[in-house]
Amino acid sequence: MDQGILAILIVLILGVLSKNNSLALSATVVLGLKLLDLKEALIFLDRNAIKWGIIILTMGILTPFVTGKITLKDIQAILSSPIAIVAFLAGAITVILSGRGLGLITSEPSIVVGIVLGSVIGVAFFKGVPIGPMTAAGIVAVILSFVKH
Repeated sequence: MDQGILAILIVLILGVLSKNNSLALSATVVLGLKLLDLKEALIFLDRNAIKWGIIILTMGILTPFVTGKITLKDIQAILSSPIAIVAFLAGAITVILSGRGLGLITSEPSIVVGIVLGSVIGVAFFKGVPIGPMTAAGIVAVILSFVKH
């Protein structure tokens, strides 16, 4: 059996056993594309899915502003609440790390395997959400920059 298919089957099984619908659905779609021999679709996803995912996540983060769930008063509260300041800093640090992670993944594709396996385990067994790979790669990038110096 093709090693890629076997790997995705394992991910699919982990997704089903852990009741993680997003992981199971993602594995099913990728496996289906592979089994249907839709190479162009897989290449297209490989090149564009992360970018699309970032766009969709960003839209989800911005939507509360236009629906009125987040107002200018909420934005002003950032300056007066210690928790809001910590949340602001955590958000800034996370996106900085994610940006560095995207750069590292592009320049060092070999680390993708470890990040993907760690992410699959985190999603399957610890109820994680699979948006951590960029941040994980960013953490690796920061650690590598300290180690190199």
